Amino acid sequence: MSSQILLVALFTFVIHLVATLSLSVRVVGLQTLRWAVSFSLFNIMALFSRLANTLQAPLLAKTVELNIQSGRFDQIADFRWILAFTTLATATGALIFPSFQRLMTRLVETYYHHRSFSKLIVRSLSLSTVRTLPQHLKWPDSANWQAIRQKPNVPIRILVLNALANAIITVGVLATLYAGYINPDLRATAASMSGLINGIATIIMVLFVDPDIALLADEVTAGQHSTGYFRRYIIQVLLARLVGTILAQFLLVPFAHMVIWLAQHLYA
Repeated sequence: MSSQILLVALFTFVIHLVATLSLSVRVVGLQTLRWAVSFSLFNIMALFSRLANTLQAPLLAKTVELNIQSGRFDQIADFRWILAFTTLATATGALIFPSFQRLMTRLVETYYHHRSFSKLIVRSLSLSTVRTLPQHLKWPDSANWQAIRQKPNVPIRILVLNALANAIITVGVLATLYAGYINPDLRATAASMSGLINGIATIIMVLFVDPDIALLADEVTAGQHSTGYFRRYIIQVLLARLVGTILAQFLLVPFAHMVIWLAQHLYA
């Protein structure tokens, strides 16, 4: 793996780690009942993910261009490595999920006390806060993982759609860039079609997955379910995301060929 591909893989790791941890914001919102501030603080952290996303695609596209110019067309191993980093990032996010949730809860409460993001940063980086950091670290509760072996409290169709949508999102940009190796003459057209593939995944998430999670969050707020029930629900969704990143490995080549087919028939 070249240094350029390693850098792309690291950017990909950041993107998918933040995406995985974004689910914790719903749990924090339920615990603190301060939804707006929870989402606002997380969006500030998500700026790092957006920066990584901005740098990832052009850097990988440049690598593809240089390989094609050098006559190297069989570079699927690079894409396999990048996809492996998405799985690693999702698994890492699942493991640190409880710790991140606790830290986010602390940040929300601290922000309400100081009412200033700059003061929040200074407070968070202070020596006294760093010393107390280990107190907020926590491994996933074994009871939550044991509950997974029981009947899932997430509808099977939601798990399947979540895995499928995340697989498509994971492979979207990579498939359009890998298509450049399959047909170099259409690589510019193929690269511009990532929005189409990701749009399909976004539609699945917005229409079928997110409303179900939002409805359950409202039911927990109304006292119809416990926070623990919602937390187990989120864990099952996290596992579906993990399965989606693995499924993306199998979708890479078929999606790349589909992109080339669409590019060939775009104006036919």
